[in-house]
Formats: sequence, structure tokens, C-alpha cells
Amino acid sequence: MTNNDTTIFNDSIRSGYEKCTGCGVCMLTCPVWRQTRDVMLTIAGRTRVIQGGGSPEDVRESLMACVLCGACGSVCPAEVDTIGLTTELRMRLAGPKIHAPRKPSSGSGKASGKIFFSGSAMRENEKILKRALGLLEENGFAAFDDSEISAMAAEMEAGIRPDPQRLKTFIRSMSDVTEIVAADGFLHRHLRQWLPGVRVTGLGEALLRRPDVKKAFKNTDLYIIEARGYHADHVRLVKVYDRMRLETGCRLNTSLQRAAIPTGATNFNKDSGAARVDPEEQARWIMDKRRPGRVVVEAMEDLELFKKMAGPEVIHISELI
Repeated sequence: MTNNDTTIFNDSIRSGYEKCTGCGVCMLTCPVWRQTRDVMLTIAGRTRVIQGGGSPEDVRESLMACVLCGACGSVCPAEVDTIGLTTELRMRLAGPKIHAPRKPSSGSGKASGKIFFSGSAMRENEKILKRALGLLEENGFAAFDDSEISAMAAEMEAGIRPDPQRLKTFIRSMSDVTEIVAADGFLHRHLRQWLPGVRVTGLGEALLRRPDVKKAFKNTDLYIIEARGYHADHVRLVKVYDRMRLETGCRLNTSLQRAAIPTGATNFNKDSGAARVDPEEQARWIMDKRRPGRVVVEAMEDLELFKKMAGPEVIHISELI
């Protein structure tokens, strides 16, 4: 996708869903399957319905149950773009609704060099935001008011296509940017499409580049990877996190398939009646038979989630040093 092409998804679905054989490997990592045991609420069920000529309305309940963690796509033998399929079907379900353009928020504008998108969850925690930004500034990053793109991401996740002019304005504002650290993993795949010349990484990966951060880990730590960003660049990040695990001795929230087990805490509708994944149940599953001395998380939503549980100390990765 070029800077002049602001189409989020093609007119026809290009996810490769027709290649799905129904093998069910995707369900091994699916939190919806684990908690409901209803195949029709999984990507396997949605794919079979669409292959059979079904409509988005036929899989409405399934679409809204998905937490868009991306774990299914990372293990799919047929390499179906499961996130692309689910997001496109949500947008078709919502119809032609496009959010009206907004007045740019104060502080947003032209950016350059290396910038940090803190995301809406981190903006609500001044202490963590200050810590994370302080560490990133030492590595040449500057804060950027990402409230506009955060709002756009939330709308896209809910099935609303962004206003084309609004997206063009954002892309133009990023023309001099070389690298973006984005705390919101849902944005990663889209930022790479919209800004093909820009390096996009998650906050966890960016901070793990620092030797002092890695040195602060203990071999008794359990490290919770932010699942959405990890699965958006799974082939590369498997190697990054495997190396980190070997260097620090800590354990990760990864499955036998090397997918990150998601909590679902970042899901846009986690508190609605449509939600089928209980984040606290996911967190208990991750902790099952594990007795870490400390839990270290990348996502702000996971920080709040694990702190609710009785157990070891829970800290954000920016609090390691």
C-alpha cells in the first residue's frame, strides 16, 4: 500500500480464506474456543460458513466474539489472514458507515524521526507513561499525540471504516517518520500497510533492546507478551522473544505452537454482552502450575488484570529499571 492509496481492505476479501481445509489447528490457540468449545464462534467456523456462501450476518455472533489476538493466524498451515478476514467481515456487517472526519486533536501534527504512540490505556496512567517515555527518549524517541489514531483504531476494531480524508491526513503527517513504537498491538499491521517505509515495533520489543532492561530480569519472572503486536509480526518476533528467554532465563506466555496466549483484556468489547472471553479466566490459565516470583507485562490492560489476582508482584516492563 502506498501513501496515495488509503484503502484499508480490498473490495473483495483477499484473506485466502478459500485455502482453509478445516484442520482445526487454529483452535488450539483460540481463547474463544477454549472458553466456549463452540466451533462456530471460532475462525474455523467463520471460514467454513463463508466458503459455503454465507454472509457476514450469518456469523455476526462469531465475529463479535473474536478478540482479534491473531494467535490463530500465526499457526495456520494454510497461511489464511485470519485477522484480515474477521476485520473485513465486521466492516461489511456494519455496512457503509464511515466515521465523520474529526478536528485534529491539539498536539497532533507533522512528526519526524522516531516517535512513540502510547495508546489510550497508557495515557490514563501518568506514572507508567512517564517511565516508558523516559526510557524511549534515551534511545531517541519523541512522544506523539496519538489520540486521533487511537480513536481510529478503536473504530476499525468495532467494524467502522475510517474516513479516507482522515486517514490521508494521518499518512501525510507521518511522511518524515522513520520508526514508530506503538503500545497498541492492533495498530501494528495497519501501520505497516499505510507506512511501508517505517519500522513499526511494540513497546516491549523496543525496551528489550536496552541491555539494562534485559539485565533486570530474573529467571523466576513470567513475562506476558502483548499478543496482538506479537502475532502481527510472528515469524520475526518468535526469534526475538526466544533469544530474550534464553538470555534472561524467564518464562513466557507462549504455547507449544509458539503463539502468545492472549488474555483478551485489550478486546474492544470485553465488557459487553457480546464478549465470550473472560480475561480473568485466561490469566488464571496462563498462571496455572506456574509459580513465578514476579509477573512482568507489556500491555497496560494486562497490568491491571494480573494485579487483580492474588499472587506474585506484577509490574510493567518500564518499571524494571
